[in-house]
Amino acid sequence: MKFLRSLVVVCLLVGLFVTPAAAWEFPEIDLGGATVNLWCWYDIGIPELIAEAEELFNCKIELPLVSWEGQTDTYMSRLLAGDSEYDIWYVSHSAAIPIMKDGAFYPMDEVLPAEYFERLDPHVQAMINAVRLDDHIYAFHTMHSAMNDMTFWVWNKTLFEREGLPDLEEAYRSGEWTWELATEIAIKATRDTDGDGIIDQYGFSEVYAWPFVLAHGGTVVKQNPETGRWEFAMNDEPALQALQQIYEWNHVHGVAEGDWNQTPFREGKRAFANMPAWMLWALPNEMDDEYGILPPPMGPNNDGYSSSTELVNMFYIPSNSADPLAMAAIVDFLMGDPEDYWYNVIENQIVGQAPDRVSAEVMEEAILVWEGQFDLTRDNMGSLLDDAIWTIISGEKTPAQAMSEIAPQAQAAIDELLN
Repeated sequence: MKFLRSLVVVCLLVGLFVTPAAAWEFPEIDLGGATVNLWCWYDIGIPELIAEAEELFNCKIELPLVSWEGQTDTYMSRLLAGDSEYDIWYVSHSAAIPIMKDGAFYPMDEVLPAEYFERLDPHVQAMINAVRLDDHIYAFHTMHSAMNDMTFWVWNKTLFEREGLPDLEEAYRSGEWTWELATEIAIKATRDTDGDGIIDQYGFSEVYAWPFVLAHGGTVVKQNPETGRWEFAMNDEPALQALQQIYEWNHVHGVAEGDWNQTPFREGKRAFANMPAWMLWALPNEMDDEYGILPPPMGPNNDGYSSSTELVNMFYIPSNSADPLAMAAIVDFLMGDPEDYWYNVIENQIVGQAPDRVSAEVMEEAILVWEGQFDLTRDNMGSLLDDAIWTIISGEKTPAQAMSEIAPQAQAAIDELLN
């Protein structure tokens, strides 16, 4: 595995995006020794750059930590208390969306010209547009790519070889990596391996519902193009098809059993796992078997491979900022040259996570074709959707029944959040 991983450094394709030369630059900025608080839920770990920024902008930069769960409350409390005049906030979209309409963020298109956004990597521009809910731009840069929280399918090559299962690299390249093939393989892989009469090897561990729905062209909410109103969409056909497939894997074929952490896959007892990319960092040290990375299989509503991301994490400036241009300049300096973004953020992640050449190609293609597939309402509808999904996974209700029953409540929650 480690040898294959080293090949990625040599073989990985160079990023395809070419960023146009910048025609606009920040002016010289002197903050007069002010203290800037750059908030995040983890240590961003760039002390040398922080020191350079402090000297360049004549300020002191602190890096206070906010809990993941406390993002919304912490930031709003600081805003209402007037403590955020020299704050920079790194916020997940699940925490940003609820307070965006309440005026928490500075409209950065009133601070930065169009040329600034045009000079950013196209992928960053796509992330900015993904969380743009009105006529203003609030999120203006990021430390992550959408690939950081993108869900991939991982297959156990060692198990496949042992069980005589087909080569999925060939299936992927020929466009034959589909729900039907995944089902066929999962049925063959699900069996009693030690003769004690109990099935101990399955096709799948838990299949995450949201990424699977989003990768199939479904979505939790959609915007009515005529009225601009956000509407519940989990009872649309693409979403119902994906939920029905998960139901069938669990209750018709009986080939899925496991947990969210995909523990049985790490133990070599599952043919497939689906996991966000950040889980892939540790995977080489957590399992002995060889594995490969794939996009989610194509279903009847797909015309190509598609992957979704769970989170869009972005920089925001509070609406009471004393100098939003200076705060933006600090972020821009810390994030580096836009022309280096693809290599520094995306290629470095692929090199660190892909176990082989084909897996690297899969990850690169996934981010190149990403068009904003994510759940805009994530974590903001209570347990309503999760509970409904569980009734499907447990076999209590059909997808159509479960989604139609919660549609009125879901729409009310969407109205409160977005409309």
